[in-house]
Amino acid sequence: MKTIIITTDFSKTASNAARYATKMAEATGVNHIILYHAYDNLTVVTDLPMTDIAPPPVKEQSLANLETVKAELEQILGGNNRISIHLVTNNVPLLRGIEEIAEEYQADLVVAGTTGRSNLEQVLIGSNTSNLASSLKLPLLIIPADANYEPIHKIVFACDLRKVSHSTPIAEISLWLERLGAKLLVLNVTSEGKHTTSETVTELHNMHSLLDGFHPEYHYTTSDDIAEEIEDFAEDHDAGLIITIPRSHDFFERLFRKSVSKQLIKKSDIPLLLLKEKEE
Repeated sequence: MKTIIITTDFSKTASNAARYATKMAEATGVNHIILYHAYDNLTVVTDLPMTDIAPPPVKEQSLANLETVKAELEQILGGNNRISIHLVTNNVPLLRGIEEIAEEYQADLVVAGTTGRSNLEQVLIGSNTSNLASSLKLPLLIIPADANYEPIHKIVFACDLRKVSHSTPIAEISLWLERLGAKLLVLNVTSEGKHTTSETVTELHNMHSLLDGFHPEYHYTTSDDIAEEIEDFAEDHDAGLIITIPRSHDFFERLFRKSVSKQLIKKSDIPLLLLKEKEE
């Protein structure tokens, strides 16, 4: 993990996410930060067809704002010249912009902050960042508004027992554990009243064959509110990061549907890392 993209809209929560990600970058050996602002949602009055070239005042203001954020991040880094910060701004759609930057700079991670009172609901449902969560091929790290970076000693991997398979991104989980020097806690939450079937033994075997090499703690619980259960577990065990795979079949919908979407990030200050299943 050498290059990360930090998205910002210059809000208070986005600035906090940038500070958090910069401190994490120091701890995980990142060499290059791309600080990115997309202003495609601005209304531009012009008779010309819309292109990715904005009127100078808009682009200049965006660059000036990015310079301000960069200066703050450089203060955090102090004399650390190992990490460089590069500024990018344009008015292309956020997802497309990130994909292009990721390809150009071979980025490994995208960082986004939550915004407003609805936090995860805005991030994952009906917003630009929702497109990131569902369509982005890179890992996405979501930073809660009140998160403050401290060394991460425990990581919760919230998995759907039925869907643990060889497409689980074991290498990425291993990378985070190694870089952070953290212990892995594997959590499976099943719905209340769900009956054990003959497939359960096979599912457990699959999970252990994939994860036993990390020497994790395994935890099993039941709840009808999956997101809240994950959050409560992570807080009770002093975890510093939650990892899950939202595109794992119906796990995304069950975990982040509107009825529970506010819970996981709204009350918690624990960042959420969304990984993608690896292609088989």
